[in-house]
Amino acid sequence: MEYRVNSYITAGSIISSLGFGTEENFSRIREYRSGIARVEDTALFDTPFMAARIDDIRLKAQAQELDGYTRMEQLFILSLSDTIRQSGIDPADPGCGLILSTTKGNIDGLPVSRNEHSITVAIDTQLRSQSTLNCGRNRHSIGESATGLFGMAMRVAGYFGCVNEPVVISNACISGVSALIVASRLIEAGKYKHILVAGGDLLTRFVVTGFQSFKSVSPEICKPYDKARDGLSLGEACGSVLVTSDRGLVGEEQPVSIAGGSITNDANHISGPSRTGDGLYYAISQAMDEAGLQQEAISFVNAHGTATLYNDEMESKALHWAGLDQLPLNSMKSYWGHTLGASGIIEAIACMEELRSGEVFGTFGFESCGVPYPLSVSAAHRKVAMAHCVKTASGFGGCNAAVVLSLEGESFDTPPAPSREGKGYSRRTVVIERGKIVLDGEVLLETDPAGAFATFIRTAYKFLALDDRKFYKMDDLCKLGYIAAACLFARNGGKTGYEPGEVGIIFANTSSSMDTDLKHQHIIDTMGDREASPAVFVYTLPNVVLGELCIRYKIQGENTFFINNRYPESFIRDYATLVMRKQKLRACLTGWCELTGDRYEARFDWLEQTTIANE
Repeated sequence: MEYRVNSYITAGSIISSLGFGTEENFSRIREYRSGIARVEDTALFDTPFMAARIDDIRLKAQAQELDGYTRMEQLFILSLSDTIRQSGIDPADPGCGLILSTTKGNIDGLPVSRNEHSITVAIDTQLRSQSTLNCGRNRHSIGESATGLFGMAMRVAGYFGCVNEPVVISNACISGVSALIVASRLIEAGKYKHILVAGGDLLTRFVVTGFQSFKSVSPEICKPYDKARDGLSLGEACGSVLVTSDRGLVGEEQPVSIAGGSITNDANHISGPSRTGDGLYYAISQAMDEAGLQQEAISFVNAHGTATLYNDEMESKALHWAGLDQLPLNSMKSYWGHTLGASGIIEAIACMEELRSGEVFGTFGFESCGVPYPLSVSAAHRKVAMAHCVKTASGFGGCNAAVVLSLEGESFDTPPAPSREGKGYSRRTVVIERGKIVLDGEVLLETDPAGAFATFIRTAYKFLALDDRKFYKMDDLCKLGYIAAACLFARNGGKTGYEPGEVGIIFANTSSSMDTDLKHQHIIDTMGDREASPAVFVYTLPNVVLGELCIRYKIQGENTFFINNRYPESFIRDYATLVMRKQKLRACLTGWCELTGDRYEARFDWLEQTTIANE
């Protein structure tokens, strides 16, 4: 029988408002010190607000030899350097991979816009390295530009001499937890022996104005799960770990392994959490099933805990359904703020420390529980007998993730690796580019190849005889994905034909959400910080495409969005089949969804599991 390969997680490094390195961070947490403070910087917002900032004086001192790199890249390099030093891993080893998780990366380098033509000018500037956008194949793309996430990853990988192409995940606020799950799966599949995983995001005007537009930023230090909570506190951070199958790299300390993980979707709303908590519940239960654990085996829960009204309510419901609501639980957001794509990594490092020390960190500022299902939250640190913990995350686009971290030597049943026997996959394909839609080799619609995207997408919508008022509220990237999926499912009455949990979506592109990023930047540059639109800002995350499709087609399975400078077709398809086996999915929508201005391309595959005769 084939058994799962262990994925150990070790050598954590954190750079945050609390300090540089894990030792300094955990020392201050044990002293009940929050890194959130009053920020008076009009370059970030027009009035003072509460947030957690990294000490720039210390950063500049440590990054003196990194002048050619952006602030975000410097943080990635410094954190990864510490993790590499601790582990002794060689990043140039052919068996070593690199995964970066981030929501906005170098967004502070986005061009400032001041005139009515600035969006078009900015797009053209970003695309100046290429004459046309052959999105799926062109080596040089917007992804390699100053603000492109893949270009950022390539520069970080180049610094360390990595021989393998980096993997970039942009899955909103679950990006960090998603990265750990993806790393574990790739190691289990034999793609790598070791993977350096890093997550990072910055406190920028772009991000601050966006969250302020949702009226979700607290005027005080945030208070997760508390009766008096009134919003989140933003923060910036960078963290990294090594995920490895090599027990010898873990050292003499009691190792922690990634025992299970799952990514799901609410299929409910792109900016608000499900009021039932079902999406997060599915992620938790599937992660625990993969780990072979029951509720009584879990020692504590490190939850997302943003301190917004509806997020914390939703989490309490999900944890109740999962039978974990009475376990010791904490949120780290009142120490570090909400650090977006970094949060899942640095909070997982905190989980490692808690498991090894036998201590659950207190939730700073907590006084009395204010969620529908009471949770075991405490402001004080607590001693707990440790074996396993659950780490959760949720984000825009309705995405959720949960990962189980386990101490080695603690009893649990390691499930066998899923059998590959008796499983095959059928495939249908749709391609949209240059005014043409082709379904399984048949031309469905052909318009002017040089026509504007707005004209083409309206024509396609009418051609398909769709009736969805929300379509016209979407950004252009989501409209493109919506039409491509509609073509695939039209012959099936506009349905997938499966239950919500039996279908997943895995996409990639190169520009992330650049098209809408530029629109948000234009609004705040020309109209002011307080004119930021929540209806625009929510679309400044590429995974919202997944969220819109999940809502439309009732999909609650795997949701992951990768960034690359070209369509990594074989990687996406291989990863999709791996996920389908692990998560017991019967179908998966995979593909490339790229748009900047009037340059667009969608290539979607619909993979369905079929039963084949065993040899």
